[in-house]
Amino acid sequence: MTLAVFAALAVLAGPGKPAAPAKARPPAARPVPAVADAPAAPPVHVDAAEFHYAPRRREVVFTGKPVTMTRDDARLTCLRLVAKNDERGEIVSAVCTGDVRFVRGERVVTCATATYENAAARVTCEGAPVVLHDAGTEAEGSRLVYDLATDEVQLKDAKVKMSGEEVEKRRAEYEERKKSRVQKPEARQ
Repeated sequence: MTLAVFAALAVLAGPGKPAAPAKARPPAARPVPAVADAPAAPPVHVDAAEFHYAPRRREVVFTGKPVTMTRDDARLTCLRLVAKNDERGEIVSAVCTGDVRFVRGERVVTCATATYENAAARVTCEGAPVVLHDAGTEAEGSRLVYDLATDEVQLKDAKVKMSGEEVEKRRAEYEERKKSRVQKPEARQ
């Protein structure tokens, strides 16, 4: 959801009157066209039991159990999310704390704090330990950076655990790649 909805609520509430807490998801505002040459970032939607909007700081605090922020196929859930917005009401960044869980496809990341950066299309997870589950693999580390645009993950101080089944699957894939590389030069002769 864009934060333009919250700005409209603040204006409607009048000066000095806080907007009422959201009990249900308000309708999304129409997207503001991006600069002609820049591709528009996917819309971000936030679902929460309550929110507090501070228009002067351009900050919205979402609370409830759980708060859910969604962008395309990526979902970030937590107990408290503090979002900063730009002059158009779009989320620029958000910090998620308390039972943080980031999910995209089969990948699930748990951590203490996650920071979402819209312009960079990035989620950074920190807090001991950061744990990544992907299929049969589990990796633990101190800091994880998930690039939403490239769907790549970087994990600092990584310790990886794989099931025997996953190790065997990857070994078989490696052997197949190795065979295909050996056969290709022979086919050329």
